[in-house]
Amino acid sequence: MLKRRRALLPEQVAQLSHLAQQQLVATELFCSAQRLALYSPIHNETATSELFVAAARQGKQVYYPRVVKEGLCMVEIDRPEQLVPGAFGVLEPATDLHSSQQVPDVILIPGVAFDRRGHRLGYGRGFYDRYLACCSDRAVRVGFCYSFQLCDALPVGAHDQSLDILVTDTETITWWRRLPGLT
Repeated sequence: MLKRRRALLPEQVAQLSHLAQQQLVATELFCSAQRLALYSPIHNETATSELFVAAARQGKQVYYPRVVKEGLCMVEIDRPEQLVPGAFGVLEPATDLHSSQQVPDVILIPGVAFDRRGHRLGYGRGFYDRYLACCSDRAVRVGFCYSFQLCDALPVGAHDQSLDILVTDTETITWWRRLPGLT
């Protein structure tokens, strides 16, 4: 999966990311969310820049993760320029911005692979799993990827956190039945 994703040409990343972002923006979930946690893509992950623009236009609060020791904290930003290279070279909120005690309504989660049962394979450090384990149950966990990253089943560990929804460039899969109005 990593090899295939890293082999994508810039125009493929742009096109597939655009489709995935449009899939999410079209949902009632996106429209009703007030606090949205995005991520800064690395190694040709599905881009989130259009989501930032759409969220800002709709007056939503936008958060990005910052690595703190062995965990993540979410920090609200107003503009992409507030992101600076952080841990592992990933863009994250500048250190002069303070983390929020608010739990986002929707948390977008990247990964290496995802399955049709609501599981994901990350990069093996468990940052998102630890963060999600501490989140309120009302935070909707959205896996965000390209359709080729989807497989039938992945191995699941005791600390792995499940997703509520998966959005790709071709489909939206929902496991959490309490989500009204997904299109």
